[in-house]
Amino acid sequence: MATPHIAIVGAGHAGVEAAFALAKGGAKVTLFSNEPGLPYFRPRLIAVAFGQAEPDAIAIKPQKAYDEAGIALLHEPAAAIDLAARTVNGRAFDGLILATGSHAFVPPFEGRTDRLHTLWTLADALKLREACTPGKTIAIIGGGVLGLEAALRAHEAGLRVAVVEAAPGLASGSLGGGEATLRRAIEEKGIALHVGTGVKEILATGVRLADGREVGGDVLLCSAGARPNGIPGHRDYLGVCGDLNVMPFPNVYAIGDIALAGRSAHARPYTPCRSVRRAQLMGRLLGESLLAAYAGKGTYVWHEPILPQLMKVGDVELHTLGDLRSPDLEERRVDDGSDPRVWKSVLWRGDLPVGLRWVGTRAGFADWEKRVCEALADACP
Repeated sequence: MATPHIAIVGAGHAGVEAAFALAKGGAKVTLFSNEPGLPYFRPRLIAVAFGQAEPDAIAIKPQKAYDEAGIALLHEPAAAIDLAARTVNGRAFDGLILATGSHAFVPPFEGRTDRLHTLWTLADALKLREACTPGKTIAIIGGGVLGLEAALRAHEAGLRVAVVEAAPGLASGSLGGGEATLRRAIEEKGIALHVGTGVKEILATGVRLADGREVGGDVLLCSAGARPNGIPGHRDYLGVCGDLNVMPFPNVYAIGDIALAGRSAHARPYTPCRSVRRAQLMGRLLGESLLAAYAGKGTYVWHEPILPQLMKVGDVELHTLGDLRSPDLEERRVDDGSDPRVWKSVLWRGDLPVGLRWVGTRAGFADWEKRVCEALADACP
């Protein structure tokens, strides 16, 4: 067929990667972004929010790269999408890729919810940055990896910081025996941790916890996770290409956060790491697969990658990988315990290493990462 014209709705990491893969192969690409400016590296928003990076420094690619690739980057919300007709805002395309990403989730708290900041867009980051002057107090609701990074960066920016986490453990309960090591490192910074009790009410001066205690906060940041941006009138979709594509419309595909690959027959036996790297791999695979399909060469199949999760701010860091929560795992520490700032443990299923928990260092992680990836790949080819 003639050179296909592909529309990509969403200019996050998955959408941008798909756009450049398609353009490299000769396709015509229109990339819709609902935010002004260039697509940006989303994890770096935390550094922007606390004054440790500037907005221009977090762009995924410069404008010149889009121009040279022939990608039409439109700062135009895709307000009207017809999946059956493959139209976006009234324009028809040969193929349509949905890469609509996610939005920040805010639980239904009582009280002054108008005081809550989120940190999911550049606009969020700039608004938070304006509010966070040194000496102020900030209460962060959510002790996941992003919430903890925000706490540490806020501390570096001169704020007094408290973290509230409703679950019994930090970092989504992924650290096992290493959690005490992480807590100690954070609390030594002067950051207050309130773990195991959630927020009941947003106050004019902070938050009231479920156990009745009050935590002060001139600034309140909700870091309670995210939810996929679905397409109105349609359910969330699975898959990126080939036999994983179960979209009910021809030449319409889903990648990134709305591609629920965890439900597929090719899913790994653990929760996928919703990371930049995953989004990039998914976008590139779909772009290359579509080019192959248009050339009559078939398509590729998406296999959930085995990716680490990491956080490092100053001397506080954690690195995890693989299966961290199955009930049949045995955690064995592999460091000698002589350094109270360090925890290294491997999770075993029988004689197979299937998960890693590292706190305070990355030393030795890469060697074990290779072994775990090999074990998991063999268990779920």
